[in-house]
Amino acid sequence: MCRKRGNRKFTSEIRLALCAVLACALAAQPLPALATSNRQQMEQERDKAQQGLNEANEDAREAQENIDQAQGVVSGLNEELTDLLAELALLEADIDAKEIQIAQAQEDYEAAKAREQEQYEDMKKRIKYMYEKGDTEFLDVLLKVRSMSELLNKSEYIENIYRYDRTKLLEYQETKQQVQEYQVQLDNEMNEMEGMKLEYQEHQANLESTIAQKRREIANFDAQLAQAKAAAEQYKATITKKNEEIRKAEEEERRRQEEERRRQEEERRKQEEAALAASGQGGSSSGSRTSSSSGPVSTRKTGTTIKSSGGTALGREIADYALQFVGYPYVYGGTSLTNGTDCSGFTMRVYEHFGYSLPRTSADQRSAGYGVDYSDAQPGDLICYPGHVALYIGNGQIVHASNAKNGIMVSSATYRSIMAVRRIIQ
Repeated sequence: MCRKRGNRKFTSEIRLALCAVLACALAAQPLPALATSNRQQMEQERDKAQQGLNEANEDAREAQENIDQAQGVVSGLNEELTDLLAELALLEADIDAKEIQIAQAQEDYEAAKAREQEQYEDMKKRIKYMYEKGDTEFLDVLLKVRSMSELLNKSEYIENIYRYDRTKLLEYQETKQQVQEYQVQLDNEMNEMEGMKLEYQEHQANLESTIAQKRREIANFDAQLAQAKAAAEQYKATITKKNEEIRKAEEEERRRQEEERRRQEEERRKQEEAALAASGQGGSSSGSRTSSSSGPVSTRKTGTTIKSSGGTALGREIADYALQFVGYPYVYGGTSLTNGTDCSGFTMRVYEHFGYSLPRTSADQRSAGYGVDYSDAQPGDLICYPGHVALYIGNGQIVHASNAKNGIMVSSATYRSIMAVRRIIQ
């Protein structure tokens, strides 16, 4: 009994002690306060970490923007330098080719001039002889005939003399016309050379200015310049190869047309001689011969009769409108179709007349519209050259504001290296 009572007393004491500890704990509340402090600290650290992450993301975004911007600058720089370098290299090649053309034109002109002088001297001798002899020689020949057969033979002989004289006269007229054409061609070639040299100087100055500016702005500019030069060489090689193909095809077509022209000319001459023989006017020298169609197109001619051909009706209308201004002056920086314009001002104003807006410079117009192959060129298309732009009119010809001496004129579309053909109208 006593033992049981003692156990109950011990248990009660334990209970009382536990109750006291619990009461103290409830009174002081140290554990919940510690949990709240830790939670607040963790939240603060979390917010701080999030803020740091946000700042890091912002820094990364700005860094990426800077990288993209730098890459864009480099890409734009490479493109700009590549275009400038390629245009300059193509202009150099065109100038070299133009020097060869000028030398050939000079040689053709001098040869034709010598041939004209020789034929002129022969004509003077022949005229002097006929003047001195009069018609008595032919009369004596006719009076000495003894039969109708001999008379016919002598008549044929006399007719052949007249035909010979007439042929020689026509040859002299043809040579004289060729001399004039070669003179015009030589003048045009020299004027074009002068214009290309001015364009070259302008491009050279632009390139040097761009290089100087970019070298100050970009640390590794020399490396970028080297890349641009390499790209420009590839670009030039591509353009040169394409132009060689164009010129080869054009030369074949020109040869075919020349053969057809000669065939038609020979047929025309035979018909004319037959008609003269039938009318008894074999000795007449009043006939004329059309000049060679292979000669250069006449320049400085207002109100030209040249018309566009092929393509769409709107394209021909644009080309024919442009042809109205052939003969008007070229003025660098000008945009007036009558008072003076440069090449890009000319094409810009022509298209403006039809409600189209083109960029101001020839370089920017090279990106206008959409590109087509030269073999598919139609009237109204822009033909873009290094530092120059023209309007295609069909049949391998362009109308353009050429240079200060030639003004607005018609030329062969392949007179220089073609960089692009751009179609503006749909």
